[in-house]
Amino acid sequence: MGDLNVIAIVMVIIVTTFTVGMAILVRRFTRTTADFYLAGRKVGTFANASAISGDYLSAASFLGVAAAVYASGLDGVWFAAGFAGGFIVVVLFIASALRRFGEYTIADFAYGRFRSDRIRLVTVFMVLLTSLFYMAPQMYGAGTTWTVLVGAGIFGLSPYNTGVLIVAGIIMFYVFVGGMKATTLNQIFQFWWLWTAMFLVCVLVFVAGNFNYPRDLAEVTAEEHLDVRTVSVAQLTEVDPETGQALIDEVREYMSERGLEPVEAAIETGDPGATVGITVPSTNRLHTLRDMWFNEPGHRYNALDQFSMVLALVLGTAGLPHILNRYYTNPSGQAARRSTFWVLVFIGTFYILAPIAGLAGRLLIDDAWRAGAAPDNVNYVDGLLARSDTLMPTLAQILGGEWLMGAVAAGAFAAMFSTTGGLLIASASAVGHDVYEKYINPDAPEIKRVIMAKASVLFFSLVALGIGLGIPAAGLDRAYPALIAMMVTWAFSLGAGAFVPMLLTGIWWRQTTERGAIAGMIVGGGGSLFFIFMNVMNQLGHFGDEGLLPLLGSLTFPTVFTFPAAVLTIVIVSKIDGQLPKNVDEIWMRIHGTASERHDKELGLDKSGGVFSSGQK
Repeated sequence: MGDLNVIAIVMVIIVTTFTVGMAILVRRFTRTTADFYLAGRKVGTFANASAISGDYLSAASFLGVAAAVYASGLDGVWFAAGFAGGFIVVVLFIASALRRFGEYTIADFAYGRFRSDRIRLVTVFMVLLTSLFYMAPQMYGAGTTWTVLVGAGIFGLSPYNTGVLIVAGIIMFYVFVGGMKATTLNQIFQFWWLWTAMFLVCVLVFVAGNFNYPRDLAEVTAEEHLDVRTVSVAQLTEVDPETGQALIDEVREYMSERGLEPVEAAIETGDPGATVGITVPSTNRLHTLRDMWFNEPGHRYNALDQFSMVLALVLGTAGLPHILNRYYTNPSGQAARRSTFWVLVFIGTFYILAPIAGLAGRLLIDDAWRAGAAPDNVNYVDGLLARSDTLMPTLAQILGGEWLMGAVAAGAFAAMFSTTGGLLIASASAVGHDVYEKYINPDAPEIKRVIMAKASVLFFSLVALGIGLGIPAAGLDRAYPALIAMMVTWAFSLGAGAFVPMLLTGIWWRQTTERGAIAGMIVGGGGSLFFIFMNVMNQLGHFGDEGLLPLLGSLTFPTVFTFPAAVLTIVIVSKIDGQLPKNVDEIWMRIHGTASERHDKELGLDKSGGVFSSGQK
């Protein structure tokens, strides 16, 4: 291990020690399920806003957004815009009503709104599915960050697998011991750490990197946008019968002499299965007859995917179980609205900084590589990063050496700890609270309920570990250039299809029925899952180039279809069904009534001081 990484490792240890220490200190606050799941509902406005931001700004935000801009230019900026804009839907339509309704989880809301055990169980299944989808990029980020930071494994494991194992173990411990109280305090600390790390990188980009956004954007856009690909020698040397040329001819035209050295060496081995990294011009998916440029959309997504991705990010925020659960920790609906305002401020500033880092990396890393000053613990292909997700630690090491590298590495681990901790709480509450307490053992004493909650944390920690280890084995890291951001968008798509239609109609349309809500969740969530699977199979090359399967697999983000389909399903089925809960007036008062109105309702008084009729009460 080189000296440059020592301070980085020490700073990661500091963050980890704080995380574990906080869990140990607050373990006495996890004696009840309200403490374990909701921190006793006593989290203040500013603190909860910081915790929500820490929960939300995951590895996808800290590592993935800047990486997506680095790899895809303007197409990557959509991630920043969508992530930042998502909370507008939450603050306008969901946060306050959800907190006024009370309870613990989304499944509690579904049950309380529709008075149905079936919808609770369907909601639990969708919560677990969405949480697991969101755990995947956190675990992948753990492995890739460990690889860059340490570059060595333990117990015979690869660096990637070592990072996944260590991060999963730490998160499992602090959530198991400290519950939501420890998770909240750690999320506050971890958010401000990663926000500061991103801020420092961008400050040094302008100071040490002599960065000028308009000028450098024009410089990057002056040349055709290039992609990094991994190909075999057989693919490089195979002659196209139509053009009479091989791929290597195009590669030699675009790559520098130094960049071509490993390519030519691979060809000289004579092994057709040997693989090597190359750079080739990007395909313009919006304008197929034009070249692709950094400052234009079309690098990764066609017109339909462009719209559907932003829609998925904006709506998906309102369907993330671990984010919505945090609103139950506010003491009131008004506090929930205030928290969301501060969240918009915090994450808005963060997402302004991330695209700056992405653009700067496109220039500064290439310059450092050509000058022989680039860090040697990551892989390059002719001056471009072989994996764009390593952008932030690489850029930090170029700009600020071991100290900034340490801050960024610790920020990356903080992001993983923060978000995965929230996901474990959401998953544990879905099993421990929504299933065990409601159906398996409703009369269980408090101690048994807490034990079940902690057992659920252990189980889902092991599941997260398995997911992280399985991602490279499935080949996903080779199929998607900005894999972390892509996987998070899948989770957003699932949440946008499964939960948001049910929440919006359940909160704002009185005629929504239980059958309508279930049908909408199945259509939205199931449809999202189907299209995600088809896209993965298509990207891995299992469908070929022609026919129905590649057509279905070409849709990267399904929200443009699944969200309206789910809403339409809810409306149609609810109209046909017409079976509203018997106490729908009381439910509507819980969701939309003010505190005084709800109090009067409980006393049987109307606003004028009279008494509600039996039909009203």
